[in-house]
Amino acid sequence: MNILHLVPALESGGVERGTVDLALALKKFGHNIIVISSGGRMVKYLEDGGVSHVRLPLHKKSPLTFFLIPRIAKVIRDNKTDIVHASSRVPAWVGFFASRMAGTRFVTSCHGFYSKHFFSSIMARGELVMVISRAIGKRMSGAFGVPEKKIRLVYRGVDLKRFPFKADKYDEDKKSYVILNIGRLTPLKGQYEFIKAMRYVREKFGNAEAWIAGGAEKGKEAYSERLRGLAEKMKLKKCVKFLGLREDTPDLLEKADLLVLSTNVQEGFGRTVIEAGAAGCACCASAVGGIKEVIEDGVSGLLFPPHDEIKMASAIKKMLDDAALRKKCARGLRKKVEENFTLEKMANQTLAVYREILGTE
Repeated sequence: MNILHLVPALESGGVERGTVDLALALKKFGHNIIVISSGGRMVKYLEDGGVSHVRLPLHKKSPLTFFLIPRIAKVIRDNKTDIVHASSRVPAWVGFFASRMAGTRFVTSCHGFYSKHFFSSIMARGELVMVISRAIGKRMSGAFGVPEKKIRLVYRGVDLKRFPFKADKYDEDKKSYVILNIGRLTPLKGQYEFIKAMRYVREKFGNAEAWIAGGAEKGKEAYSERLRGLAEKMKLKKCVKFLGLREDTPDLLEKADLLVLSTNVQEGFGRTVIEAGAAGCACCASAVGGIKEVIEDGVSGLLFPPHDEIKMASAIKKMLDDAALRKKCARGLRKKVEENFTLEKMANQTLAVYREILGTE
């Protein structure tokens, strides 16, 4: 099968990582994959895996981006593309018209709770509409009128080889703790509330550190400075460490005692949670969106309400205070990942959607 993936950029983020992982997995299955994006640090993973990448400015929310349609249609025709797969709104608009121009099939993957707006409606225009959680499926059905018969649930998947499970992670007594928070630096991801929660955590666990891994988007660096100012104001400057944008997530999860996902909005899925589950790192997370489909409270992690630093701190302290609970939740989450959220399963389910569209099931 010849498949074209369209994504805005390959710099960082769950959509981008998922696109790279899926492209590499499909390549290993023997399919011909091309990815078009504006580029970024993840392109090297595609190239190392033998996946072709074409650099075009698909990240720009501008009418001028529509001038890319003939160029992408040519890529489609030249490579006898069977499926055009778009995973974001601007690429979806361009891909929709390019696939029409070239006479090929078009599918979308929906990763977020898109605003009910004409610009977002393109994500409902795939011949089939893939969603990364049931919560996103309900959003696409309720806000955009996508019939349930057109929706296909394809959960995100993690490469278990990249995140080896550490069964003995919580066997030894700890004298200090590392609490990890991963995500781009934005108020949506709740790092501000996470730092405020750390003040309460430190009252009981004075040897706990917070590691915040993530970079600020270009032009939005003020939030990063605001976070640093908050840490200093709360006398947490020495224990809150800003790691910047990192590519060594498996190593960070191995060193961490706990992952905290502090998002303040309806999260489509929560990729870092399944990565932590694969690695055997216990999790506390906001009870929003698709996260509730991954974590069962008290069984595979602890959930807390968004925007609530006090309850976030309570969940963190409960985990740190009970090694048996951390171990139980880590094992429970690993089991759930193995059963539902592997890269192989994601790739096979995606291929099933492609075959359904092409009538080759």
